[in-house]
Amino acid sequence: MKHHYIVCGVMHPYTNDCLVPVGAICEEEQLGAELRHIKVTRYKIKSVDGKPVDGWENSDWVEV
Repeated sequence: MKHHYIVCGVMHPYTNDCLVPVGAICEEEQLGAELRHIKVTRYKIKSVDGKPVDGWENSDWVEV
């Protein structure tokens, strides 16, 4: 089943890390591939289907 994810992602457009908000509509198994496609290297999920994820700021980064 597809969900609407909002994540805080890290990209490397040049030499520095850059935090970016990213939205994706996909199945959970496809989220990593969707983020890899736009060059996100790691992420934290902020919300799923409009529902905030409690404590997302303190969660571990997920490597893509």
